[in-house]
Amino acid sequence: MQLEKTALRIARIGLSVLAVALLSLGGVALAQEFVDVQLDAVGDSGVSGTARLTVAGEATEVSLDISGLDPNAEAQASLHAGTCDAPSASFSALPNLTADANGNASATGSVLFQGSENVAFQTVADGEHIISISSGGQVVACGVIPAVASVQQPSQLPETGGAGFPLGPAIAGILGLGALAAGLFLRERGRRTLS
Repeated sequence: MQLEKTALRIARIGLSVLAVALLSLGGVALAQEFVDVQLDAVGDSGVSGTARLTVAGEATEVSLDISGLDPNAEAQASLHAGTCDAPSASFSALPNLTADANGNASATGSVLFQGSENVAFQTVADGEHIISISSGGQVVACGVIPAVASVQQPSQLPETGGAGFPLGPAIAGILGLGALAAGLFLRERGRRTLS
C-alpha cells in the first residue's frame, strides 16, 4: 500500500514537471487564420462594408458584405497590391456582387490570381494589399488589408548555431517523463506484489 502511494506521488510529480516544461517552451505562436478588412466609401458613393479573408489550406477564401449599392446593381470586387489611392494594375478577381432591392450584397469565394491560381493568405495579409469594390465602372469602396503578426518578416536573418533550443525546459521535460514512468512502474510493481 505504501509503495503504491509513493508511486502515485512520483507519477504526479513527473506529470507536473512535464507540464511546467511544456509550458516553458512557449512553442510556436498560433498563426492568425483570418483578417477583417473595413471597406470605406470612396468619394460620396455611400458604399461601404467588410471583407474577411480566411486561410483555406494553401489558398485564401474571402467573404464580402457590402451596403449602399444602387438597388439590384452589379459590383466587382478585386484585390490589388498598393494603396486605395494608388492600386497596382495587376489584380486578383474576387466574387462578383449583385445588390438586392435595398442595395446590400454578399458573396463568398476563393481569391484567385488570373482566375485560376490560388493566392496564399500570407501573400495578401501583409498591409500592402487592398480590396476595392467597383460599380458602374467606378471604384465605390476600398480598404487596406491589415498585416497579420505571422506574416511579419524579420528585419535580419535569424542566428544559426548556438543554443537556439531552450535546453532547460527540454531537460525538465525529459526528467518529468522519467519520473512519470518510474511512478507508473512502481505502481504496477506494487499491484503485482499484492496479487
